Amino acid sequence: MSNSQARTSGIEGRLSRLPLAWVICFFATLVVAPARAETTVEVTRAAIALDEGVYALDVDLALNLPGGARRAIEAGLALRLYYEIEIDRVRRYMPDPGVASLVQNYELSYHALSQRYLLRNLNSGEQQDFGGLPAALDRLGTVRGLPLIDASLLDPGTTYEIRVRAELTLRSAPDTLSWLLFWTDDWSATSDWYAWTHRP
Repeated sequence: MSNSQARTSGIEGRLSRLPLAWVICFFATLVVAPARAETTVEVTRAAIALDEGVYALDVDLALNLPGGARRAIEAGLALRLYYEIEIDRVRRYMPDPGVASLVQNYELSYHALSQRYLLRNLNSGEQQDFGGLPAALDRLGTVRGLPLIDASLLDPGTTYEIRVRAELTLRSAPDTLSWLLFWTDDWSATSDWYAWTHRP
C-alpha cells in the first residue's frame, strides 16, 4: 500500500467516526448542563402585636427570583404574592377549630411608559411605585401592621396557633400577554407554613 493510500484511508476512518463523536458530545452536554435557577419563597419572621384592641401582623419574607423571572416582569407579566394567614384554637384531645383565616393579595408589575415598578395591595387598593425591582421586591416581602383579628374574639388564657405562608406566581398576566407563558418557565413557588402559638 502506498503512503498516499494509507493517508486517504486514515482520513476516511477518522471522518467516519466524527458523527459518533458529535452525538456523544451532544448527550454529554445534556447530562452536565447546569441546573435552572428556581424561585424560592420563605417566611423568615412573623409576629403579632396588640394595637388599639386589634391584633396586627408583621411578616418578613425572603424572595429569590431568577433572572428569567425578572426579565418576564419587565416584559409585562405581573407577579402576584398571596399571604395566607390562619388562626386556630389549640385543644388537646379534639381537632383544632379554625378561628379566623385571611388572604392578603399583592401584585407587582412594570409600567413601561413611566419605567416604574407598581406594587398594589389588591385587598385595599393601595399602590406604591419604585424605580427599581430590588426595592419593589423588598417592600413586597415586608408586611407591617396588617390588621388580623379583634382582640375580643380571642379568649384570655386559651392557646392559639397562628400560621402564615406565602405563594408567589407569575401566571396572572393580562390576557394580551398570556401567550408569553407558553415560552417561559413556571416561576411559581410556595413557602412552608411559619407557625407559632399565642396566649392572650
